Amino acid sequence: MTTVDAAGLPIGDGHPPRIMGVLNVSAESPYDPSVFDDPEAAATYVDEELIEEGADIVDIGLESANKRFEVLSAEEERARLDVALETIDRVDRDAIFSIETRYASVADAALSRGFDMVNDICGFADPGMPEVCASHDAAVVAMAGPPDLERPGAIDDVDWAERRSPEWAAESDYVDRLLATIEDLPATEKTIVDPAFGGWSDRKTLADDRETLRRLAAFREFDAPVLVSINRKNFLGDLVDRRTSDRLPASLAGTALAVERGADVIRTHDVAATRDAALVGDAFGSVRS
Repeated sequence: MTTVDAAGLPIGDGHPPRIMGVLNVSAESPYDPSVFDDPEAAATYVDEELIEEGADIVDIGLESANKRFEVLSAEEERARLDVALETIDRVDRDAIFSIETRYASVADAALSRGFDMVNDICGFADPGMPEVCASHDAAVVAMAGPPDLERPGAIDDVDWAERRSPEWAAESDYVDRLLATIEDLPATEKTIVDPAFGGWSDRKTLADDRETLRRLAAFREFDAPVLVSINRKNFLGDLVDRRTSDRLPASLAGTALAVERGADVIRTHDVAATRDAALVGDAFGSVRS
């Protein structure tokens, strides 16, 4: 397994699972505790609620990726970048700062002015993204899925008609198709793979996400670290019949399983508890050793 150096932070086999905490400067983002438009308040949150509780990486989102909202243009994302930049200037503690963006021009501006890495939820749909990240020697997370700036992770070319029960997994090709999209990525030497948990496609089922977690070790075949974002996701909430606010225990169980099955980075809003679960998964797993 290739170890990726993210601005001095090694990610991969032989290193602890890394925790990516989340800050949003987008008012439309659904998780209120992580949303800020004031850089001073945002920096305090990063220092006290993310880094102090164990976040190695802070991922700052400029827009909500929820498909209910209109996709912002690169220019609209750039208009929000100043708040993010002022925030990291005010943070006192040390962490790696990641910018979540689908646009190469936004990534270039962020990396030029203090950010360390990129979280690209559109998996290099902007063809300039790999070159920008390589030119800055920056690590980049590429989410699996067909290259589409408007519809990240939306895999449609699957035989969905075969879905009749949660036991469809043995004959489904969803995860195989997801893996195939990663094979097509124009990856850099510092690419981290994200298996795209969540409702990115209208036809994707909760069982798809469960099967992705079952087969998570398969994503390691690309010789790249794996990032998992499952915090309070619907496929876990459905199993335990809990609403989003009550899904932390399910998320922690999922986190331990994900790390045991090979995840190198866990993206979360619940940093302290997730760190503990990740360390348990790492201690008793064998895939990442």
